[in-house]
Amino acid sequence: MGQHLKIGIVGAGLGGMTAAIALQQRGFSVAIYEQAADLGEIGAGITVGPNAAKVLSALGLEDEMAALADATPHSGILDHKTGERLNYTVRGAEGFIKEYGAVSRLVHRADLHNVLERAFKPEGDALRLNHELSGIAQDNDRVTLEFSNGQTDHCDVVIACDGLKSIVRDTLFPTEPPEFTGFVAWRGLVERSQVPNVSLDPHFCAYTAEDKMFARYPVRHGSLINYIANARKPGFDTESWKATADISEILGEFDDWHDDVVSIMRATPNGKCARWALHSRKPLKSWITGRIALLGDAAHPMTPFHGMGAGMAMEDAAILARCFEASGANNWKDALQRYEQARIGRANKYHVASLKRGMTYMSADPADRAQKPSAGMEKEAAYDAISVPI
Repeated sequence: MGQHLKIGIVGAGLGGMTAAIALQQRGFSVAIYEQAADLGEIGAGITVGPNAAKVLSALGLEDEMAALADATPHSGILDHKTGERLNYTVRGAEGFIKEYGAVSRLVHRADLHNVLERAFKPEGDALRLNHELSGIAQDNDRVTLEFSNGQTDHCDVVIACDGLKSIVRDTLFPTEPPEFTGFVAWRGLVERSQVPNVSLDPHFCAYTAEDKMFARYPVRHGSLINYIANARKPGFDTESWKATADISEILGEFDDWHDDVVSIMRATPNGKCARWALHSRKPLKSWITGRIALLGDAAHPMTPFHGMGAGMAMEDAAILARCFEASGANNWKDALQRYEQARIGRANKYHVASLKRGMTYMSADPADRAQKPSAGMEKEAAYDAISVPI
């Protein structure tokens, strides 16, 4: 099939790994270039919605995903001080399958990444760690990749999955630097045993207030509680997943909130509260330049308010692989054009909607804040990247 076409993937995150597996399963030769010395995924909890579940199932990974978590049984919005239910939705496996054709799960990001690692076959030199991209160029015949370790490689096509701060995007596309959204996020994982009295009903819940919100849900079969807290702080703009904050900082923002919120924050281990400023970029008009295309956050960096960043990257990956399969082994130009045509409208819509959802969560209007988490995009979760026209 695609044995004569070498496809390079820059970045081994969730989008890059999903694309590599989907292409590999269709017979294409794939090389992944990852800047980290060890393959793995940082982070905490993540939503694997029905749209992403369909992609993973098509890759043969449904059983592994089912072992990580059951379908989300219920979700809700709670008052930030009283804990009163403002919105409550019961769904579970039967409800999700009836409405969307697949379930939604809440899992640890590293566990999901491990599932993808096991599915990828790093034959020969297909996975190249410690390869931080430092330069990229192309001519009529190939793409040249240069790395900070001094090595150089060549591919027929390159898919850039290198995230918000994409070197490929910044080098080759008409774009601007990431812009601070005005929101700061804190994220942590807490042992359930440290907060035994905290309610986990609803399974996913968000406490909302003007300019602030706190969301939490269990992962690893309830042994851990993942949380993310957000506040509007216009003067703060440090963007880094590696930065941490003292617990006193986050408590200073949320100390008068509901007891469950404060208890979870206080139980965060020292040095384990991550803090970063949420950045985004304006949607691009095209994701393709010559033999190079963008995927995932490199193309459409999402804020976390719809819980759809990873899901959208997985959709991209599935569509990309289908397009290469449909276009034939060496018709990469047609494949990339099909990919962009099938994906850019939906991705850009979500890109904008996700930021707006954050503003609704933290609106001055209590009616806005009480809307269910999927407000405005309920039908979009039924999207099936395995069957939509390409």
